[in-house]
Amino acid sequence: MVEARQAAPASRLFRHGVASGDPLVDRVIIWTRVTTPAGRATVRWRVGSDPQLSRVTAQGTVETSALRDFTVKVDVPGLNPGRAYYYAFDTEGETSPTGRTRTLPEDSVARVRLASISCSNYPAGYFNVYRCLANREDLDAVLHLGDYIYEFANGVYGDGSAFGRMPLPAGEATTLADYRMRYATYRSDVDLQAAHAAHPFIVVWDDHEIVNDASRVGAPTHKGTGADWRTRLGAAYQAYLEWLPVRESTMPGIRLYRAFRFGRLVDLLMLDTRGLRDRQALPRDTAALFDPARSLLGAEQEAWLTSNLGRSQQVGTAWRVLGQQVLFAPLAPAGTAPQNTDVWDGYPASRTRLMDYLTRQRISNLAILTGDIHSSWAMDVPRNPFRSYTPTTGEGSLAVEIVTPAISSPPLFAGAGLREQSALLRLAAPHLKYLDGDSRGYVLLDVDAQRIQAEWYFVPTVDTRTSEEKKAATFVCERGSSRLSTA
Repeated sequence: MVEARQAAPASRLFRHGVASGDPLVDRVIIWTRVTTPAGRATVRWRVGSDPQLSRVTAQGTVETSALRDFTVKVDVPGLNPGRAYYYAFDTEGETSPTGRTRTLPEDSVARVRLASISCSNYPAGYFNVYRCLANREDLDAVLHLGDYIYEFANGVYGDGSAFGRMPLPAGEATTLADYRMRYATYRSDVDLQAAHAAHPFIVVWDDHEIVNDASRVGAPTHKGTGADWRTRLGAAYQAYLEWLPVRESTMPGIRLYRAFRFGRLVDLLMLDTRGLRDRQALPRDTAALFDPARSLLGAEQEAWLTSNLGRSQQVGTAWRVLGQQVLFAPLAPAGTAPQNTDVWDGYPASRTRLMDYLTRQRISNLAILTGDIHSSWAMDVPRNPFRSYTPTTGEGSLAVEIVTPAISSPPLFAGAGLREQSALLRLAAPHLKYLDGDSRGYVLLDVDAQRIQAEWYFVPTVDTRTSEEKKAATFVCERGSSRLSTA
């Protein structure tokens, strides 16, 4: 497998592969990019029910140009629910690789399998996790929970010069041209291309698609760039929409939060906890930290989230799943300043409003999927784990949280002193069921009507290409329990 992908033939026009995403019961986004010196390109697309595309279900043509960085995105309608489809593109006498995708099921479905991933850092190592996902045949979709790219200059957070993984541009990405070039670098990776070609992706961004610790109004490290913040944020958002197979909203402003319904089994709500948040508060700034008006989601997204959770509960969907970026469960005792204010601990009013809603409306069977922190966590989610929670029974827990490790970014415990702190955290946090900060990998979420099962898979290295993986841990949340236990 390793030798085969290293020797994969290069495409002249379709150098960045194909991708699909945002599946619904009757449609799906398909994506590619054309590398051409021409000013415009006419691209033919085909979707069929067999890998050879001998039975074409839908087809058409689309124009692309430098205005969209020669990316192509088609929202293919008229498909059947719960079906696998295949797709390809043609232009200037060349045919793209063939991709495989899948529509969402409708009504009764016995099982859903999702993979959650985050933090793919090109110069930090090979994308072996993407290869492992490409090799799986059992996924309905892949959830990328943010940090699809990193904006840093090479050497700031990973140095790819020794093994040919230099991100372009060499400096920090700040302009539209920079972000486009950075996505092109990442999308040149054969393992990333293989994962996209094998499965539909459902994606949302975090901060590094913009800049470290970004908010809607700025970022600490942006000030030294001399660039206008709104211009930079708009450029990052435009490049993200161009290069990812995400369905674009017709509403103004940044809108990446959206819903996906897997029959009567799972309502998946993808949240944007980055682009709409208020500025991050310093731990010592208690006035800002505990300001009841501060929001991690923004008022509109908060209302959308609670409305969708309530509707899902009312219609009897078995499970509600949130795909989001930063740690949700409390780690700091109520009323005390947290060490990390970039997570939900740093926006206590937002979390309290959501927990109040869960309690008031009796929202049950909720799983929160998280990325960002380059480590693996399994947690119950009580309102106050230090006072109103019983670890042995899970009493007091409102949901469960499942945190996926990084694809290639340095693991959490690579930082000096964090391993020692984690030992104290394991003792002090009664709702923490599992923590690994040494490994890179992904989480497989296996859902049926009776339970959600989370399996952590780790890769042995990112220093060389490999498709090896091992299952490291398995936790289960039984329906009605709102608690995780070892399987």
